[in-house]
Amino acid sequence: MPGGDDDGTRWIYEVAGEYSSETWAPRESIRRWWRVDRDGNELEGPVENENFGPPQNDLHRATDPDGPLSWLPDPEATVRAWLSVALSRSGDGIEVHWLQIIGTPLVLAGHDVWDFAPPDFDGTPPPRIGVAVPVGLGSQMAGHSPTVLWGLLLWVTVSEDPAADPVQNVWLRPEVDAERADELLRIVLQAPDIRF
Repeated sequence: MPGGDDDGTRWIYEVAGEYSSETWAPRESIRRWWRVDRDGNELEGPVENENFGPPQNDLHRATDPDGPLSWLPDPEATVRAWLSVALSRSGDGIEVHWLQIIGTPLVLAGHDVWDFAPPDFDGTPPPRIGVAVPVGLGSQMAGHSPTVLWGLLLWVTVSEDPAADPVQNVWLRPEVDAERADELLRIVLQAPDIRF
Protein backbone atom coordinates (compact mmCIF):
# COMPACT_ATOMS: atom_id res chain seq x y z
CA MET A 1 0.00 0.00 0.00
CA PRO A 2 2.05 3.00 -1.21
CA GLY A 3 1.66 6.59 -0.08
CA GLY A 4 3.48 9.63 -1.44
CA ASP A 5 5.19 12.73 -0.05
CA ASP A 6 5.68 16.12 -1.72
CA ASP A 7 9.40 15.48 -2.30
CA GLY A 8 8.73 12.51 -4.58
CA THR A 9 9.52 9.88 -1.97
CA ARG A 10 6.96 7.23 -1.09
CA TRP A 11 6.02 5.16 1.89
CA ILE A 12 5.49 1.45 1.28
CA TYR A 13 3.30 -0.34 3.81
CA GLU A 14 3.08 -4.05 4.53
CA VAL A 15 -0.53 -4.67 5.51
CA ALA A 16 -2.11 -7.77 7.06
CA GLY A 17 -4.93 -8.80 4.75
CA GLU A 18 -7.13 -10.25 7.47
CA TYR A 19 -7.37 -6.81 9.05
CA SER A 20 -7.86 -4.71 5.90
CA SER A 21 -9.82 -4.37 2.67
CA GLU A 22 -8.35 -3.84 -0.79
CA THR A 23 -8.97 -0.09 -0.50
CA TRP A 24 -8.57 0.77 3.21
CA ALA A 25 -6.54 -0.42 6.17
CA PRO A 26 -6.77 0.57 9.84
CA ARG A 27 -3.50 1.62 11.49
CA GLU A 28 -3.25 -1.63 13.47
CA SER A 29 -3.21 -3.71 10.25
CA ILE A 30 0.13 -2.22 9.12
CA ARG A 31 2.99 -4.57 10.11
CA ARG A 32 5.83 -2.29 8.99
CA TRP A 33 6.68 0.46 6.51
CA TRP A 34 9.58 1.79 4.45
CA ARG A 35 10.35 5.11 2.80
CA VAL A 36 11.71 4.83 -0.75
CA ASP A 37 12.87 7.27 -3.40
CA ARG A 38 11.44 7.66 -6.92
CA ASP A 39 13.47 4.66 -8.09
CA GLY A 40 12.33 2.41 -5.25
CA ASN A 41 15.59 2.60 -3.28
CA GLU A 42 15.08 2.31 0.46
CA LEU A 43 15.70 5.57 2.34
CA GLU A 44 14.24 4.70 5.72
CA GLY A 45 12.92 1.62 7.43
CA PRO A 46 11.70 -0.88 7.94
CA VAL A 47 9.79 0.63 10.84
CA GLU A 48 7.82 -1.92 12.84
CA ASN A 49 4.34 -0.96 14.00
CA GLU A 50 4.29 -1.49 17.75
CA ASN A 51 0.47 -1.44 17.65
CA PHE A 52 0.18 -4.14 14.97
CA GLY A 53 -2.63 -6.62 15.61
CA PRO A 54 -6.40 -6.83 15.59
CA PRO A 55 -7.97 -3.39 15.08
CA GLN A 56 -9.38 -1.73 18.18
CA ASN A 57 -12.47 0.41 18.67
CA ASP A 58 -11.67 4.09 18.23
CA LEU A 59 -14.58 6.51 18.55
CA HIS A 60 -12.70 9.48 20.03
CA ARG A 61 -13.82 11.71 17.15
CA ALA A 62 -17.44 11.05 18.19
CA THR A 63 -16.95 11.42 21.91
CA ASP A 64 -14.78 14.56 21.83
CA PRO A 65 -16.62 17.03 24.13
CA ASP A 66 -15.67 19.86 21.76
CA GLY A 67 -16.37 17.85 18.59
CA PRO A 68 -19.22 18.12 16.09
CA LEU A 69 -21.27 15.35 17.77
CA SER A 70 -21.08 16.77 21.32
CA TRP A 71 -24.75 17.83 21.12
CA LEU A 72 -25.84 14.17 21.13
CA PRO A 73 -26.68 12.77 24.62
CA ASP A 74 -24.48 9.67 24.06
CA PRO A 75 -22.50 10.07 20.80
CA GLU A 76 -20.86 6.62 20.89
CA ALA A 77 -24.11 4.74 21.50
CA THR A 78 -25.89 6.87 18.90
CA VAL A 79 -23.30 6.20 16.17
CA ARG A 80 -23.40 2.48 16.98
CA ALA A 81 -27.22 2.51 16.76
CA TRP A 82 -27.13 4.29 13.39
CA LEU A 83 -24.61 1.75 12.10
CA SER A 84 -26.70 -1.17 13.35
CA VAL A 85 -29.74 0.07 11.45
CA ALA A 86 -27.72 0.71 8.29
CA LEU A 87 -26.11 -2.75 8.42
CA SER A 88 -29.45 -4.46 9.05
CA ARG A 89 -30.47 -3.36 5.55
CA SER A 90 -27.65 -5.52 4.14
CA GLY A 91 -28.68 -8.64 6.01
CA ASP A 92 -29.68 -10.10 9.35
CA GLY A 93 -27.26 -10.95 12.10
CA ILE A 94 -24.28 -8.81 11.07
CA GLU A 95 -21.91 -8.65 14.02
CA VAL A 96 -19.53 -5.69 14.37
CA HIS A 97 -16.17 -6.80 15.81
CA TRP A 98 -14.59 -3.33 15.90
CA LEU A 99 -15.51 0.18 14.84
CA GLN A 100 -13.34 3.20 14.12
CA ILE A 101 -14.31 6.73 13.18
CA ILE A 102 -11.68 7.45 10.55
CA GLY A 103 -12.37 11.15 9.91
CA THR A 104 -14.03 14.16 11.47
CA PRO A 105 -17.85 13.89 11.44
CA LEU A 106 -19.77 16.59 9.61
CA VAL A 107 -23.08 18.04 10.81
CA LEU A 108 -25.28 20.24 8.61
CA ALA A 109 -28.69 21.66 9.43
CA GLY A 110 -31.18 24.16 8.14
CA HIS A 111 -34.72 25.46 8.05
CA ASP A 112 -35.43 24.79 4.38
CA VAL A 113 -34.21 22.47 1.63
CA TRP A 114 -31.62 24.90 0.21
CA ASP A 115 -29.83 26.50 3.15
CA PHE A 116 -27.62 24.17 5.21
CA ALA A 117 -24.69 25.00 7.49
CA PRO A 118 -23.04 23.67 10.65
CA PRO A 119 -25.74 24.20 13.30
CA ASP A 120 -25.79 26.09 16.56
CA PHE A 121 -27.67 23.88 19.02
CA ASP A 122 -27.95 26.52 21.74
CA GLY A 123 -31.42 27.55 20.57
CA THR A 124 -34.31 25.67 19.00
CA PRO A 125 -32.94 22.88 16.80
CA PRO A 126 -33.51 23.43 13.07
CA PRO A 127 -36.08 21.14 11.43
CA ARG A 128 -33.51 19.47 9.17
CA ILE A 129 -30.36 17.94 10.68
CA GLY A 130 -27.91 15.61 8.95
CA VAL A 131 -24.73 13.89 10.11
CA ALA A 132 -21.97 12.19 8.09
CA VAL A 133 -19.52 9.98 9.98
CA PRO A 134 -16.53 8.42 8.16
CA VAL A 135 -16.23 4.89 9.56
CA GLY A 136 -14.14 1.75 9.21
CA LEU A 137 -15.25 -1.51 10.74
CA GLY A 138 -14.74 -5.21 10.95
CA SER A 139 -17.98 -7.12 10.55
CA GLN A 140 -19.21 -10.64 10.00
CA MET A 141 -22.50 -12.03 8.77
CA ALA A 142 -23.49 -15.40 10.20
CA GLY A 143 -21.99 -18.19 8.08
CA HIS A 144 -19.57 -15.86 6.27
CA SER A 145 -15.93 -14.80 6.72
CA PRO A 146 -15.10 -11.56 8.52
CA THR A 147 -15.09 -8.47 6.29
CA VAL A 148 -13.45 -5.06 6.63
CA LEU A 149 -15.69 -2.21 5.47
CA TRP A 150 -15.26 1.53 5.29
CA GLY A 151 -17.35 4.43 4.06
CA LEU A 152 -19.72 7.19 5.11
CA LEU A 153 -22.43 6.62 7.68
CA LEU A 154 -25.20 9.14 6.98
CA TRP A 155 -28.09 10.01 9.28
CA VAL A 156 -30.84 12.59 8.76
CA THR A 157 -33.88 13.79 10.66
CA VAL A 158 -36.52 16.11 9.23
CA SER A 159 -39.29 17.46 11.48
CA GLU A 160 -41.10 20.19 9.59
CA ASP A 161 -44.59 19.30 10.89
CA PRO A 162 -44.79 19.71 14.71
CA ALA A 163 -47.88 17.48 14.79
CA ALA A 164 -46.11 14.55 13.09
CA ASP A 165 -43.19 12.34 14.02
CA PRO A 166 -39.90 13.38 12.39
CA VAL A 167 -38.72 11.51 9.33
CA GLN A 168 -35.42 9.79 10.11
CA ASN A 169 -33.21 7.72 7.88
CA VAL A 170 -29.72 6.23 7.90
CA TRP A 171 -27.41 4.82 5.24
CA LEU A 172 -23.94 3.30 5.03
CA ARG A 173 -22.30 4.30 1.74
CA PRO A 174 -19.42 1.81 1.36
CA GLU A 175 -16.10 3.08 0.02
CA VAL A 176 -17.24 6.70 -0.10
CA ASP A 177 -14.71 9.01 1.52
CA ALA A 178 -15.17 12.07 3.70
CA GLU A 179 -14.59 14.44 0.76
CA ARG A 180 -18.15 13.66 -0.39
CA ALA A 181 -19.75 14.17 3.04
CA ASP A 182 -21.00 17.70 2.35
CA GLU A 183 -22.45 16.76 -1.04
CA LEU A 184 -24.24 13.65 0.24
CA LEU A 185 -25.57 15.36 3.37
CA ARG A 186 -27.18 18.05 1.23
CA ILE A 187 -28.85 15.36 -0.88
CA VAL A 188 -30.31 13.46 2.10
CA LEU A 189 -31.37 16.68 3.85
CA GLN A 190 -33.41 17.58 0.78
CA ALA A 191 -34.73 14.03 0.23
CA PRO A 192 -34.65 12.02 3.49
CA ASP A 193 -36.46 9.06 1.88
CA ILE A 194 -33.92 8.70 -0.94
CA ARG A 195 -32.68 5.21 -1.77
CA PHE A 196 -29.03 4.97 -2.77
